Amino acid sequence: MEEICLQIRDKVFQVNKEVLCEHSDYFRAMFSGNYVENQQKEIIIDMLDPNTMNIIFQYMKIGLIDLSEYSLSTINNLAVAANFLQITELIKQIEYTLDIQTNESNWMEIMGIAENSSFLKLEQCCAAYGLFSFKTMKPEYVPTIHKLAWYLSHPYLDTQSELDVFKFGINWIMHKEIGADALLIILGCLDVKSITSKDLEDIKKYIKDYENSLAAKVADLLYVLSIDVHGILETNLIKQKNELCQKFTERVWNETFNIVKNSKSRCLQYTPVVPVWILKDSKQELLPHCMYTYSENNGFEKWLEVAEQNLWGWSVVSWGLTKLVIVGGEHGRGTGMFMRDVKVYDTLRKEWTWHGVYLPPRRHAGVVVVGDSLYIAGGVGGFRVVLDTAIVYDLKDRTYRKLAKLPDAIQNPAVCSHRGAVYAAGQKNIYRYEDLGTTECWRKVVFAEMRMSCIKSFKEYIYCTQFYFTNLYRFRPDIDQNMQLITCFSNLPATICNLGHKLYIFTWTLCDQSMLTVEEFTEKEENPKVLFTQTNASMRVNDVAGSCTLVLSLPPLCLELSQYHKRYLTRYIDLV
Repeated sequence: MEEICLQIRDKVFQVNKEVLCEHSDYFRAMFSGNYVENQQKEIIIDMLDPNTMNIIFQYMKIGLIDLSEYSLSTINNLAVAANFLQITELIKQIEYTLDIQTNESNWMEIMGIAENSSFLKLEQCCAAYGLFSFKTMKPEYVPTIHKLAWYLSHPYLDTQSELDVFKFGINWIMHKEIGADALLIILGCLDVKSITSKDLEDIKKYIKDYENSLAAKVADLLYVLSIDVHGILETNLIKQKNELCQKFTERVWNETFNIVKNSKSRCLQYTPVVPVWILKDSKQELLPHCMYTYSENNGFEKWLEVAEQNLWGWSVVSWGLTKLVIVGGEHGRGTGMFMRDVKVYDTLRKEWTWHGVYLPPRRHAGVVVVGDSLYIAGGVGGFRVVLDTAIVYDLKDRTYRKLAKLPDAIQNPAVCSHRGAVYAAGQKNIYRYEDLGTTECWRKVVFAEMRMSCIKSFKEYIYCTQFYFTNLYRFRPDIDQNMQLITCFSNLPATICNLGHKLYIFTWTLCDQSMLTVEEFTEKEENPKVLFTQTNASMRVNDVAGSCTLVLSLPPLCLELSQYHKRYLTRYIDLV
């Protein structure tokens, strides 16, 4: 076995030529062609780091490497070297390791590594992770003002409130102790088509300490436009230019015009996903269980097969915006053969993952995810016993523990999360799970008069429906003592999907189960609007399996910043 000397900067390695060729396409080409290096006993490579190459040579000798032992900066160096040397298997392992290590505190760093190493799919997935985690993101996780401008102005940022975007930005500025001019960068991140006059009132309060700054005056002008009948539009600014310049000065008008002109619209689309029963000859036939998407343009479309033909009583819930979780169910009624594993579908990577766990037997459970915790409550266990038990399963650690018993033993309990807490509907009350450290319990929060079949968090309220009544109720936890009747649907509600700024309610008729409808509810409208009606439908929404809202595709990177941002960011070229 022929050995050669590799000089990497100031360090020399004795390496077997066959080992190099086995792992590296770069060395294989070097030593198999008519290259001068093929005859040399010493080869110099100056562009790689010797410490990194030492790790790679150890990997080549034993064929294994535990990347979890290394820091992200070391993995970055390994990725650069592996790409240069064309070590395909190591590149795959690096990508996989970085993917599973991505979290809120490091996603931007991993995204940078992916960009440097041309890992396009990983770069897109990291961007999606950060954009879709905005509600729990912390300003200290964004390293530079350049990254901040990209992040907050991104069209696919998961936000329904431009005020939240501004608050994030001003908190970042205060944390970094940067001057008032940086506020203009934050204002330039906002979607002016979505911002409300109430948002701008609050923004003015947040920058009252900078009341003499240009940013404060721009906020004042934007507020004036927001209460105008024509709103914040370029045409409206141009039309009122003389009047606004006299009131605010031409400099303020120009700054506002540039912000409005360069503003990016938010365009993240949530897709409601519902389980569907296929109807044949007026009966529910055992066919593969599928999830269907719904949109106003395309109606119902078959999306994904999620469970086997004979699995009965399975439950579905979303984990974040990009993962679908299937849990529970019994393989045939009364067989006692339960599906006790957890399987997860990733909408961005288009792949299933089985967790390989063994949960307590259960079907027709109520399920909800908070963060990375899957709560499974009630349902039916072995010997057809209706359960009052509940567990919480950690979707990352893949472990579970028992929770306090529910006040009622109940099949298909309606559950939801609201502001980080778990709520469950009993026979006549709504309860909240509370972990007090030494004790835990399900505490009653509101009297419901009847068993609610679906509860869903939407903005400040929890909305509730009952399967056999068309009424829509709601309450605010810790504020309302009783439920409020808000409105009525045209048909009986089966399940609800929250699309951020509106609710989709999938409904059916009691006498004619082949009639399928979708109704829309917003806080601005007094009555729900019927969006879709299909008579003699060959399917019906499965009202007991659950439903959710997902993002089904990777967002574009949108790395190019607006001209407005580029002009201001040149002042912060060295700021980290």
